[in-house]
Formats: sequence, C-alpha cells, structure tokens
Amino acid sequence: MSWRSEEGGITAAHLGHEVVMTPSQRVYFDYYQADSAGEPVAIGGLTTLESVRAYEPVPIALAERVDRVLGTQCQLWTEYIPDSAHLEYMAFPRTCAFAEVAWGSDPADFSPRLASHLDRLDVLGVHYRKLDQR
Repeated sequence: MSWRSEEGGITAAHLGHEVVMTPSQRVYFDYYQADSAGEPVAIGGLTTLESVRAYEPVPIALAERVDRVLGTQCQLWTEYIPDSAHLEYMAFPRTCAFAEVAWGSDPADFSPRLASHLDRLDVLGVHYRKLDQR
C-alpha cells in the first residue's frame, strides 16, 4: 500500500509486488479542500476536488506493470473531525470524484455526473462542501 507517495508503489510493482495506490498528496480527505482560511480545521495539506478527479492510480511509470496494481483507495482520518456533519463535509464531493477515478470513468463526462451525485446528496441531507464555496 503506497500512501507516502506514488514512488513506493512504483518501486514495489517493478519488483513484482502487488500494490494499492493511495498517495496522501492526492487521496487523503482529512486534508483541506481549499485555502485553510475558509475551511473547518483539518490535519493539513490540500486535496481539492479537481486534484482528486485528475488523479491517475496507474502512473505512466507502471504502464507495463499495470497487472501489479490492485487498485486505489482514499483515506479520511478523524483526529480533527468532531462529528458526522464535519465528516460528511470532508468526504463529499471528493469521494464522488474518487469513485469516478477508481471506476475508470471518462473525466470529460464528470461534471454532469457530479451534478447527479450532488442532487442525491441533497436528497439524503448530506452536509457536503458546496462547489461554489470559497
């Protein structure tokens, strides 16, 4: 499981090991979603919706070892998350973008699908981070 960076997963796969790509710089959702000044307290770092959607779990360096990549995973540690509303805020909509990445969906079609995801979250009363929030 390569969580410190992609390099560890790349090295392990080239050595023949199976890997799960989960680099903290790209898929840790206990990081801020935007400039920390307007966000609830987080552990640090920055993981935007856009950077999550742009993530490639199989980097070019593993193009010939794609068989060694079992998949990808996102994380949300709760040391700085006091309640479920804060947890939902930190998880969504980034989890929607991550699911698209893990499923291998076409990035060009993400915006309309995200709108559908957000409609569902609204109906469910999920306290997600609004897209126009600065």
